[in-house]
Amino acid sequence: MQLTQAAAAAGISTMPLASPAPTTRRHSRWPALTCMLFVRNSNGSHNPHEAMEISDFLDAAIVLTEWLVRRVAI
Repeated sequence: MQLTQAAAAAGISTMPLASPAPTTRRHSRWPALTCMLFVRNSNGSHNPHEAMEISDFLDAAIVLTEWLVRRVAI
């Protein structure tokens, strides 16, 4: 949710995805809510529409930066 809010603040659209990854937090020594930024990648997919453009990378970096700024300000 916090990454979604950071993206909205930066004017970057998001798409919720179901992921099995949150199950890993149950096995963590420090259980916490988890979230991820996914950036499409032609090397990790067979779909040619998933080739990353530099703007995709920059959007993810902006969202992460916005989130970090909000966390430090708390």
